[in-house]
Amino acid sequence: MRDKYIIVNEKLEPEPDFTEEERAEFEQFEQEHPYKEIPEEIIRVPVQEKPAADTKHDLLYLLIFIIVMAVFLGIILITQI
Repeated sequence: MRDKYIIVNEKLEPEPDFTEEERAEFEQFEQEHPYKEIPEEIIRVPVQEKPAADTKHDLLYLLIFIIVMAVFLGIILITQI
């Protein structure tokens, strides 16, 4: 399969985002109020030692959730008959 290309003889110029008046107004505003870069502020936060969350019952909770969802799906399927 061959790619198809379009041959363009003239250079396509995108339409300007601003009119000449808007660009002049922007440049004047930029001269009156020059851009100033503000240095980044570093915020130091103290490290808090937290114990790991209790995860020994995660499998039990997952099994209970699966059983409840299976019962719920069963009820839906039975009521549709």
